[in-house]
Amino acid sequence: MINRWIVVVTLTGALPFALAVWLNVQQLTLLGADATAWLWGYSAVIAAFLAGAQWGRSLQPLDLVSLLASNGFALVVFALALWLRTNTGVVLLEIVFAGLLFVDRRQLRLGLISTDYWHLRIGVTALVCSLLAIYA
Repeated sequence: MINRWIVVVTLTGALPFALAVWLNVQQLTLLGADATAWLWGYSAVIAAFLAGAQWGRSLQPLDLVSLLASNGFALVVFALALWLRTNTGVVLLEIVFAGLLFVDRRQLRLGLISTDYWHLRIGVTALVCSLLAIYA
């Protein structure tokens, strides 16, 4: 059983995506940042965070596929945030988050993450991708 604090913190991590959707629908800014800034800034942070966690797990034992894929996905999000802050970019962002989930699936098969954590990642990725679809 996964620690309940891990579940709470993981699900709370989806709140800025919901905030970006709300700001977008209402055409508001918060603390001087519009919906686009919230969405892309937070997406870059989360993608880097996930990729870093995957990278760390792939070092011992060495899993070159996870290592390269996680870094590649983080760099794609960075590029999207710089050059494609459009609805097309948001759709590509959904694909990247799904790709990061597939890296976790690989790490599950290699015994690098628990089944409980895998199920949590499925749920939060579905939530985030749904919010991104609404945003786009």
